[in-house]
Amino acid sequence: MLTQEWNIQSRALQCAKTGKPFEKGETIFSALYWKDGQYQRVDLCAEAWKERNENIEPLSAWQTEFVPPPPPEPEAMKKDDAESLLRRLIGENAPGSRNARYILALMLERKKVLRQIERQKQDGNAVLVYEHIPSGEVWLIEDPGLKLGDLTAVQDEVARLLGPVNEAPSVMEPAPDQPSETPASA
Repeated sequence: MLTQEWNIQSRALQCAKTGKPFEKGETIFSALYWKDGQYQRVDLCAEAWKERNENIEPLSAWQTEFVPPPPPEPEAMKKDDAESLLRRLIGENAPGSRNARYILALMLERKKVLRQIERQKQDGNAVLVYEHIPSGEVWLIEDPGLKLGDLTAVQDEVARLLGPVNEAPSVMEPAPDQPSETPASA
């Protein structure tokens, strides 16, 4: 059993001896040494590899072709994730977002972020009582009594609200033999 923790170092972008940045396609040499009680990786250009002190043998050495890391992706404007979007919609409590709140709650239930603990009737409407598992908060989500035929439009609305960064997964697909009048409530 290894008790030593390894500090794994990724390939350097420049030669450890000359400081010269590596060029795409350049042959570089990497060596692993034991120094000061830990593993140390050294990446060298071909010239520095030839000039190294051969009295100090590395534990391991290899040569490879340098491939620069991909450029960082531009930061897209962060869109709401399902949980923060649901929190915002619950806070706004707009009647037009009732269907979206219901679908988001189902999505979070499938992700095991919410757990339905009760179903109640309030003012003639079905209300789902959810526990937010990480925090223990209680969330009340009205069941709008969606029909399967309504789900596609609501899922499209939720996907639009979440944005292209977070694609909204399908919550429920209608079975081919089910009529579209069947309620979609959980």
